[in-house]
Amino acid sequence: MVYSRELDGKTYTFGVSGKLWRDALLMYDHQTRSLWSHITGEAIKGPLTGKRLKPLASMPQIAWKAWQLNYPNTRVLSVPTRDGMRENRRQDVYADYHASQRAGVSGMDYTDNRLPNKSLVIGVQVQTKDGNTQFRAYPLTHFTETAVINDTLGGVPLLIFHDKKSFATAVFRRNVAGDAWTFSHQDRYFVEDNTGTRWNLVTGEAISGKDGGKRLERLPAVNIYWFAWARYYPETSIYR
Repeated sequence: MVYSRELDGKTYTFGVSGKLWRDALLMYDHQTRSLWSHITGEAIKGPLTGKRLKPLASMPQIAWKAWQLNYPNTRVLSVPTRDGMRENRRQDVYADYHASQRAGVSGMDYTDNRLPNKSLVIGVQVQTKDGNTQFRAYPLTHFTETAVINDTLGGVPLLIFHDKKSFATAVFRRNVAGDAWTFSHQDRYFVEDNTGTRWNLVTGEAISGKDGGKRLERLPAVNIYWFAWARYYPETSIYR
């Protein structure tokens, strides 16, 4: 999840509190020591209780080579070291948990039986024209034969992309110049079905045709276990 650190005209800095709420990490801001859910972006304790950070659309998880191709002048965060040695970031310390059927660090009892607890889904939320928020979960099992889904949520036309090999996920508005287009996936591109226009998977930019240079708007999304998504957003719908 990625959030803007600006709130009510102020910029905040954040750290990891070491606490959990509903089996998920809590952040804290250094300025007021309020505790924030990293899933919802809402402050749940402290002077800023009830405030929400604005979610931002993050780039998909992709191979370094593909990233360099699209952003050759990018900056790279330094690799953390401990006692002068690089930590082993290739080892997943949660591997046993991912392989188990335990839901949450504490093995909570909460269950929404619409899907198995440990089903992986893409969680999407959109703002509707009337100012409400709608939520939908897209099970990754839908992406075994295709990498894209064209859908509409709350009146917003969506393009959902997921690559099962790299685990890359991206969600875009699929309307261009006021029209809702339908896309398919070919090699390294989205292809608009009516015009054949190709769009860059990483940047969402049209790279051919009369719409060359236009960009699809990227929307916030998260790969998450079903039990966690449903616990925070029980009103969520599921893509069938």
